Amino acid sequence: MFIIQLMVVLAMLSGQGSSSYAASPHMEIKSLQPQTASSELIMESGLKPFRAERDFKNLDPFEQAAKNLRDKRYDSYSNSSPLPSKVGDTGPFPYGGQVKLLRTLPLDQTISFGPLEVYLYNVQILEASEIPEDTQKDISTLNQEKIGSTITFIRVLYSVENTTDRNIGFYGLNSVHPNVGNPISSDRNFLRDSYVYHQYDGVVIDNFENGFIYTDDPDKLESIQLVFNKIYDYDTGETIVEPTSLTIPFNAQK
Repeated sequence: MFIIQLMVVLAMLSGQGSSSYAASPHMEIKSLQPQTASSELIMESGLKPFRAERDFKNLDPFEQAAKNLRDKRYDSYSNSSPLPSKVGDTGPFPYGGQVKLLRTLPLDQTISFGPLEVYLYNVQILEASEIPEDTQKDISTLNQEKIGSTITFIRVLYSVENTTDRNIGFYGLNSVHPNVGNPISSDRNFLRDSYVYHQYDGVVIDNFENGFIYTDDPDKLESIQLVFNKIYDYDTGETIVEPTSLTIPFNAQK
């Protein structure tokens, strides 16, 4: 939760994401209702999708791939245009190649999970093409399956704020469950940072960008279910809030 890192991430989210929120055709989104996630929705690989920051010694292959992609993103940030803001528009993919916005759903909702507030910005479906080989390699590493030069992916943006002075532990998103296709564990997030923090010590805010390869027909995607990991006392390990799910109704906008 370093201030400089937070400022950079906020700039990236506002420069390459928030333009999509304002420019998208608006629709009435009902307040999302969090539910206690059923055990079959919780994916074991998403319980701790990254190493605790205190355990870092050397980057593992996943962290190195994330660093490679993030370095490309930083390098292109000052010279690149924001991601497309209108459905059907194309623009440069920050990691090389082109990207097209297929569908977008602005949410702009705050969900209270005990001591934490999760602010959901939006969910998008994008198609990236002409992806260079080195980027393909890094995304394949994080996706844990090989990709080609063209991919379709689900992008989820949210932030987490600890509203108390307690030391809170939270591993964020556990998994994404589309209505068509297989569930996707959060350990396949190819837009993650190398160093991902799960400790919220006092009143702090962190921002998350998630990108998950989607191999089914995006036109048949009517909803996705986001499953968040439990929230716990970082010092004692006591569970404060059980894993929670939110259903995002994507069929309302195409």
